[in-house]
Amino acid sequence: MFKLLFGLRTKNKISLSGTPIENSLSDLWSQMEFINPKILGSYEFFKKRFLKPMKATGNGSSIHELKEIIRPFILRRTKEEVALDLPELTETVYYCDMEDDQRAMYEKEKSAARNLILNIDGQSMQQKFMLLSSLTRLRQIANHPTLVNSDENFTSGKFQEVTDSILTIVGSGHKIILFSSFTKHLDLFEAWLEESKISFVSLTGETKMEQREKNVKIFQEDESIKIFLISIKAGGTGLNLTAADYIFILDPWWNPFVEKQAIARSHRIGRHKPVQVLRFIVKDSIEQKIQILQEEKKQLSEALIDENVMPEWIGEYLPELLA
Repeated sequence: MFKLLFGLRTKNKISLSGTPIENSLSDLWSQMEFINPKILGSYEFFKKRFLKPMKATGNGSSIHELKEIIRPFILRRTKEEVALDLPELTETVYYCDMEDDQRAMYEKEKSAARNLILNIDGQSMQQKFMLLSSLTRLRQIANHPTLVNSDENFTSGKFQEVTDSILTIVGSGHKIILFSSFTKHLDLFEAWLEESKISFVSLTGETKMEQREKNVKIFQEDESIKIFLISIKAGGTGLNLTAADYIFILDPWWNPFVEKQAIARSHRIGRHKPVQVLRFIVKDSIEQKIQILQEEKKQLSEALIDENVMPEWIGEYLPELLA
């Protein structure tokens, strides 16, 4: 795609983006190369001059130099600047404990992932896939062991915390959006909601467009529908869900900007009451490590262009994630 865009011949070029640095700092180089070729040098030069020093030590002089180069070419307006009447947004982190059987399964999987790392002698795509699969399994177990092994009757500390919170909030007459990275995780809550006789609608990547629009309309207008279950990548954009008073982030995503987009489904123009965001994080798990990485990327990004997004290829942080 970059090659096709770069081949366009036009007098003026503009790059529009909600996040110039979404997946890595390389995104910034691509956009600068498109609108102003060679301003950041070749990609190899960019890696040597900026990427490697920043990754290795968080080099402040490199950050300052890069910021000074790109600043004249960036015009930024935040949501808060455009929508002056936005209601208050409050974010709270709930730290959940694992149940005993859940902890035992998690530690076993973590040991297997560590052994996998020790036995890797290269960086093939197959090996990277295996590592990513191990990290995904750890995230799933932190949510609920049933996501990995449905043959046994496992319990989940997080699931209990979330369902208790749902009962309290719905009992007070409020509406909630539940975001998760895993549709199987949402399926568990769907079964529980049906058993608890709590009305809901859902949206995943498999939801057809006409049904998607219908479910949004139902949630917005029907006071009896208190819950909207949404997979975070399918529902992070293009939805207006201002009826929700609470947003649950059931598991952290590698890219904090994806979560920011999800929150914006409710905290947007047209919303007048405060919005509460609850993040459910399992203590002493990979989820806490992801939180730390998110914060590091936010700090670097804020220092550079004041955007709260900066995920990197997660493989570089495997030892930290499995510590």
